[in-house]
Amino acid sequence: MACRRCGYWGGDDYYGAPYRSDYWWGAPTAWSDLDLYDYNNNFALDDNEVADIVLDNIAADPGITVSDTNNIKVTVKNGVAKLTGTVRNPRSKPLAYADAFWSSGVTEVQNEIKVQTRERKK
Repeated sequence: MACRRCGYWGGDDYYGAPYRSDYWWGAPTAWSDLDLYDYNNNFALDDNEVADIVLDNIAADPGITVSDTNNIKVTVKNGVAKLTGTVRNPRSKPLAYADAFWSSGVTEVQNEIKVQTRERKK
């Protein structure tokens, strides 16, 4: 029988999902306390991993076309992400900046992306 105050059932968690014994606070139980400590407190990314995260975030942005994504180059040094390349869509430059800014491990973003201007037909 459920608790009248909160609706808690004995075999389920607070929200009604079945209790899973293989997870504890979102981490597999096979992880030791040392693994959890390292994951939560000493989590440090090197520059190559940060660059991969930035590129993944830019590629996942639906506002940036695939051709613009392929033309954006990312380098990271000491947490400073440098974006270079040439894009066709003017929206891609600020969107790439925002994607890099919110990426894990990035402390600063230098946006050197150039926008290729289109000439009007006469």
